[in-house]
Amino acid sequence: MLSRRFVLGAGAAAVGLAACGGAGGGKVGTRQLKTLGLQTYSLREIFEPDPAGTLAMLKDLGYDYVEVNERNFAERSLEDLAALIADAGLYTPASHYNLSRIRSNFSEAVKAAEALSLKYLIMPWTDEGERTIEGYRANAAMFNERGRQAIDAGFRLAYHNHHFEFDDLGGGTTAMDILLQETDPDVFDFELDLFWAKLSGANIENLFRAHPGRFKLCHIKDMKGTPEAYRDSLDFAAIVKALMVNVGEGDIPFETYFAMNEVSGMEYFVIEHDNPPKPFRASMKQSIDDVRAMRF
Repeated sequence: MLSRRFVLGAGAAAVGLAACGGAGGGKVGTRQLKTLGLQTYSLREIFEPDPAGTLAMLKDLGYDYVEVNERNFAERSLEDLAALIADAGLYTPASHYNLSRIRSNFSEAVKAAEALSLKYLIMPWTDEGERTIEGYRANAAMFNERGRQAIDAGFRLAYHNHHFEFDDLGGGTTAMDILLQETDPDVFDFELDLFWAKLSGANIENLFRAHPGRFKLCHIKDMKGTPEAYRDSLDFAAIVKALMVNVGEGDIPFETYFAMNEVSGMEYFVIEHDNPPKPFRASMKQSIDDVRAMRF
């Protein structure tokens, strides 16, 4: 079954992408995303028992690269993982990496970046005990220090959000405020997870305008339902079950955000679904087909 956005995108392509379209009469853009990746967390159930087969499937579906995570090299060497990815005809611009290990064992992070030829190591999570104004400020200072070391080693550090980084920590200050304002743009970047940012109620367009060039990567995953009911929840499994859908089945206006790539600084576009429906191949195909059909 073709998704709503895929049908609309294909129709726009058929008329040359230049005519006015839609009930509002706005112009349909001609730009599209050229290269797309997948966060391998989406396929953790099948990746670990069959990494070669999983990577080959992604290549066959048209994915250009994978964003990996530490579980992918927990049971195999970095060199073996790099070889598996290369053998599949893919590449690896980024990996998620534990914040505490960035803080305490940076030499291992450097080894991972070098072995996988990474451009970015991304910290995807802040532990609950550190989610205070003081905790985020301390981490921002550490990110600057480690960010400079990463630049010297040939890669960059970035931070991936959930929704709690947009919570008011007191006096109207959020974790994203602290991290964006107190990290050095020359050495530290962000991966904006569009699903979690949307769940928080953040105005993503204003976020881009206020912090141009800071968001080098994004996670593309879609939402359908009523996010307000889950805005204050930390039950991630319940949130994913209730709201997360294949790209194209939901309501997130991805094209609106991609039209601002020159403002946001976006370079890497990573599809993800935290708990995709089976069969996995069909789910991964629907999402990439839908993104490739987008015009902005």
